[in-house]
Amino acid sequence: MKMESIEQRLQALEDRAAIQQVVCGYGYAVDGLNAAAVGSFYMADGVYAVGDIGRMEGRETIEAITRDPGHRAYVAAGCAHISTSPYVVIDGDHAVATCHTMVNMHGENGFFIGRLSASRIELARQADGSWKISLRQNWMLDGNPAGSHLLGRLNEGPIQS
Repeated sequence: MKMESIEQRLQALEDRAAIQQVVCGYGYAVDGLNAAAVGSFYMADGVYAVGDIGRMEGRETIEAITRDPGHRAYVAAGCAHISTSPYVVIDGDHAVATCHTMVNMHGENGFFIGRLSASRIELARQADGSWKISLRQNWMLDGNPAGSHLLGRLNEGPIQS
């Protein structure tokens, strides 16, 4: 077993903390209708693929979620995009975070879970040391086997091209 230095161990902890900030920060930014903050979590050519909705390609397209009338209606009615603590696999300058994501919504009888998804988020370390999303794939956990399959890949490292 190879022993890592204190510096390597500290870097790994800092990387995991930074990745968790990216994963969780998206929900706050999208619920706060903060397009710049939403975009700041993605690479310029980042992709957000939502199984039952489609693919959003490029930071500007992803930022546009905050201007979408349907999304704005959810926010106005009361909603919260929430991510569970991610399971993170780091391989050099690439990483994958696997988690559940949900949209809690407010309705006539109080709050309810409007969407529950499996999420696999691929990230890349940037020149400044920060982490940005290159690909975020969500699948609804509605009986479609794609969702449980995605969660089952939690130990699979990043796909590097």
